Amino acid sequence: MLLLLLLWTAGCEPPKESGTKQEESSKFIRYTVKSYLHTIQILDNLGFTREAFEKGMKRIPRVELTRISSRWSREARDIPVEEKKGIFLRLLASGALQANEEIAKEREKLLRIVRKMSTGPVSRKESAFLRDLAGKYGVIEKRSDPLLPEGVRELIRRVDIVPPSLVVAQGAVESGWGTSRFAVEGNALFGQWSFSETAIRPKEQRRELGNYGLARFRTPLDSIRAYLKNLNTHAAYRNFRLEREKLRRAGKPLSGTLLAPTLENYSERGEAYVKELLTVIRANNLSWLDRAELDTRAKVIIHPDA
Repeated sequence: MLLLLLLWTAGCEPPKESGTKQEESSKFIRYTVKSYLHTIQILDNLGFTREAFEKGMKRIPRVELTRISSRWSREARDIPVEEKKGIFLRLLASGALQANEEIAKEREKLLRIVRKMSTGPVSRKESAFLRDLAGKYGVIEKRSDPLLPEGVRELIRRVDIVPPSLVVAQGAVESGWGTSRFAVEGNALFGQWSFSETAIRPKEQRRELGNYGLARFRTPLDSIRAYLKNLNTHAAYRNFRLEREKLRRAGKPLSGTLLAPTLENYSERGEAYVKELLTVIRANNLSWLDRAELDTRAKVIIHPDA
């Protein structure tokens, strides 16, 4: 009975095929670029052109940006808006799919272990995986805490992907298409707060909110990972997770336009913020991203030289 309940909570989805494992030691190509024009050339040579992106692609290349160039905010002022947006959208879309792929693998293993629970005990290794995952996603505080059936249900609710169209739209809004000071100084794309000593302080802090700043990240991909974890764990986004779970139960695909209305707590602007996200998704024809997959070619790493 417990197994049936857990699978119902998960939407009874079957295991998915895993993508080709990328080993950076032998399966990546790295380019050092001196301008945005070089970046465009690399993307175009991959068939990842602005025109192809705007029309929609079934598979998109694995492209990782090591950092946001210090030149980008200056360069972006002097190039056509559509060109600026085209670069940002392609790079962030690929990063969103890569970060989601990591979560999808965790979810696949989680569901496989839950299914196994109906036939008998799980192995120590599988039990350790469940506890580590529960700790990572904030279901338990300490590894020694009991992981009860409700905790497993909550874990299934949390370990899930975020529609790439929504990831890209929020990144665009929060970072000014990657040109904000926080994006350039700390690869911060989603406006995530931090009270650590390494946080990037705003020029004008609101004293009533404390000594806050924006979290900085080693790479833009790390920023995406942290944002996904934020949506999957923070109490403010519980409605997002519940609505996503309803879509899973109904056997419906996850959609950025359907889930965006649950993120009114992400910004003080509330409904106006949600409307802006929906406008970005629709105006830039991003919904196809929710059905896109990564291709199996070697990852391309783009490293700005400054």
